[in-house]
Amino acid sequence: MVKSLLQKQCLSHERQKALESKTVCVVGAGISGLTVANSLANEGIRVFVIDKNPFPGGRSVQYGCKATDSCLQCGVCLVRDAVANFKKSSLIDASFSSTPRALHRRENDGYDIEVETIPNPIDWRSCTECGECREVCPKNAVKSIPGWKYYISEHCDRCGKCLVVCPVGAINLERKRQYETFPALSVVISSGFKPFDPAVNLKWGYGANPRVITGSDLESLFCREKFLPSDPELKDLKKIAFILCVGSRNIVEGERHCSRVCCAYSLRMANRIKEEYPDTEIDIYYMDIQYFGKSFSSFWAELKRKINFIRSHPISISIDEQERPLVRYESMSDLRCREEAYDLVVLANGICPPDNGEELAEIFGLDLEAGGFLSAATNAASNNGSGRDSGIFLTGACRRPMGIAECVESAYGAAAGVLRYLGDKV
Repeated sequence: MVKSLLQKQCLSHERQKALESKTVCVVGAGISGLTVANSLANEGIRVFVIDKNPFPGGRSVQYGCKATDSCLQCGVCLVRDAVANFKKSSLIDASFSSTPRALHRRENDGYDIEVETIPNPIDWRSCTECGECREVCPKNAVKSIPGWKYYISEHCDRCGKCLVVCPVGAINLERKRQYETFPALSVVISSGFKPFDPAVNLKWGYGANPRVITGSDLESLFCREKFLPSDPELKDLKKIAFILCVGSRNIVEGERHCSRVCCAYSLRMANRIKEEYPDTEIDIYYMDIQYFGKSFSSFWAELKRKINFIRSHPISISIDEQERPLVRYESMSDLRCREEAYDLVVLANGICPPDNGEELAEIFGLDLEAGGFLSAATNAASNNGSGRDSGIFLTGACRRPMGIAECVESAYGAAAGVLRYLGDKV
């Protein structure tokens, strides 16, 4: 329904030309920011995107498809498509490895946004994706994400071998920090979220045992189509546990909210692992299961036939004599404490507010909710993310925990609001 608002915007030729002279700034190039940028560009609006990463797509572009013989609507393809559309649009420009530092209201209309950039050595505009730099890098510091250009990570030792082989001179290891100011009539904040770090609570054993990983870690493996760790020390992963709600629904170690995505990605990944390795035994520890997708009932019924669900939130993870994770939990059936050893434990870490939420709130005149997520101030935007008066809009998981599909819907709503706002200005 929200998407139809974009499709039904009917403007005169003169007003359309006036709109095309306007620029909208999008802060954050995850799935929400890219959806806003692509939607506005499709309407002829120029868009400037700012992102702290050296690539677009945010965290979700580093996730992997979880389909087996049928699509499970995990949303990863939506992110890949958004990156592809962003890449080919002539109306979208971007500044990566960049952070907004100040916002100034202009006398006539709109804003000037001060941006700090620490440029990546590889100029994404010039990169031809030939991969020569990656081949010669001795530190494996040249990285890429699906559908995008190469970039150099912090592991670079500045040996200069990549400079020699780049056929177009896209690499400069001496790029300096720079500050620029960009004008925009409207601003959309889509700064995303931060995954919960289980290392803050020693009871999970994360970081101390390589056989304990997070859902985020497993997503990275799925992105490379590996599905399970390939470290020689972690061979024979015949028994795997998923622990849900790590960092969610727990005010002691994380947030009181439900992260809304952990059940979905855990069940989908467990299903895919079972498909790839049918002899693997999988247990899932849960408090409640968050329903997702139109076909959840049939998916849930099938999953219960091949995966063991244990209704309990584990007390701790230690290490047994074979250096395997030992999960200690209270059985809900007889209220007795039990222990179970696994070859691999996956902590389904939840969604936390972005690290820079307080800074963004101060710059753009927003509020912070009690949990740390961004909320629209009365002088900036209404609580549904619509900046009717100020032209500042909020969208996506910086507002509250959202999955990919919900982020897309939120972004369509923000884009429609921007179009209405711009329409009132011409």
